[in-house]
Amino acid sequence: MEETGEYFDIFITHSIKRSWSDMENRELVRLKWSLILELGFAGAYVSITRGLFIVFLVSTGYGVEEISFVMLISTGLSVIMGVILSRYQSFISSRIKTKLIAFHGLERLTWLFIPLANESSSILILFSIYSIFSVFTSTFMNVIIYGALQEKDLKEVLSKRSISGGVSNIVGLILGIFLLAFLQTKDKFVYIFGLGSLIGLFSTCLVMFLNIQHLEETLSPQNVEKPEKVFTASLFFVILMIGGNLLGIVWVPYVMNYLKGPDYLIASMSLVATMSSVVAALVLGRRSLKTLRISHVLSSLSSPIILLTTVPSLHLAISAFNSFVYTGANFLGNFLFAEYKSWYGAIRSSVLLVILGNLSIFLAAPIGMIVKEDYVLAFSAVFVITVVSALFSLFAIPEVSVVSENVARTYSFIMYRSCLTGYGITVEVSKETIIATLRLLAIISVLTTLFTIYRVLTVVITETTLI
Repeated sequence: MEETGEYFDIFITHSIKRSWSDMENRELVRLKWSLILELGFAGAYVSITRGLFIVFLVSTGYGVEEISFVMLISTGLSVIMGVILSRYQSFISSRIKTKLIAFHGLERLTWLFIPLANESSSILILFSIYSIFSVFTSTFMNVIIYGALQEKDLKEVLSKRSISGGVSNIVGLILGIFLLAFLQTKDKFVYIFGLGSLIGLFSTCLVMFLNIQHLEETLSPQNVEKPEKVFTASLFFVILMIGGNLLGIVWVPYVMNYLKGPDYLIASMSLVATMSSVVAALVLGRRSLKTLRISHVLSSLSSPIILLTTVPSLHLAISAFNSFVYTGANFLGNFLFAEYKSWYGAIRSSVLLVILGNLSIFLAAPIGMIVKEDYVLAFSAVFVITVVSALFSLFAIPEVSVVSENVARTYSFIMYRSCLTGYGITVEVSKETIIATLRLLAIISVLTTLFTIYRVLTVVITETTLI
């Protein structure tokens, strides 16, 4: 009887564990599909709003310099906000869902007001507000994705989100092309951005059903084990995105203003690019990091091909090629952080990815302001930037390098230490410069005060003598 009782206890314990495991698996599957479907709605919203924002600016008379200025200010504020968030991680790790819903919705509502702005300053202010809301939204979404999922599930969700977002983008872009082509009113962007905002709010509703109770106390590790790996991965990724953002800034004005292509051609290019990114996600989503580096190298060819192609309609094919290889290069960066997040931390990884994304636009914008409508110089700059990014990944990132891992790790460590030393010297020199400047200002103030007293006394004595 005792033996039978033991077997019964073992059976009950095993059944409870299996039931608990099945429950956890169901919760995980539900979370994964909720995250995938969220971008399914958000993709259409982004394509109709942020995706057509540069078209909106160009249609209202903006050139490369003006577009670059808008991007510079808005992303500069976003970078500052990202740095502030990185300093106050407790804000990110508490009441995640409530804050995500609030910023998620506010970001989408901002697009209702942008097309109503009549002045450049109003557009800049509203787009900057949108960008700041977007920092919070992206950070909280990244914390959920990187904090709730293990590496294997994380890569699966990232690739499937790319697919669902791409499919949704296609629907949004088809709608955008239709509206751009057939709405001839001056206020067509009021309707386009308004529709995009409404679609985006559907994804906000979906966020409300995310079960993320276990993330309320997500904390980053106290110590970073391999800072040089994060440094080189960040450097490669931000340089890659600088090239991609600069290409986006100059490509639209080049086709519309220089090649005289219609605005719906730009939307068609976005549509083709999105379709290509979906195919890329299906083909490259499960590939190894070393395979993805081929896409990264090929992405550097886009800018010279664009420059040499003077027929506007042919840019559709170039857009498809560029999107495919750039998606693979982006996967390379995101998958690297998926591997690092176990020791770097979900919050640090999330905030850093948001900062890098905004920093890349912030750094691309002044380059756009400098090159203006000099498209040869602009596309040459994109080419050099993307080549530099490819060289970083090929020689300084051990997971994807063409040299041995030990050599790549050595290069990575040397760059990290060199930048730390350079930063330390810069800070020290800056301190000394500031101190010297303050001392000089103090001396000048004292001398000015003494001279003023001397002049006042001279005047007083002179008047007294005359009396």
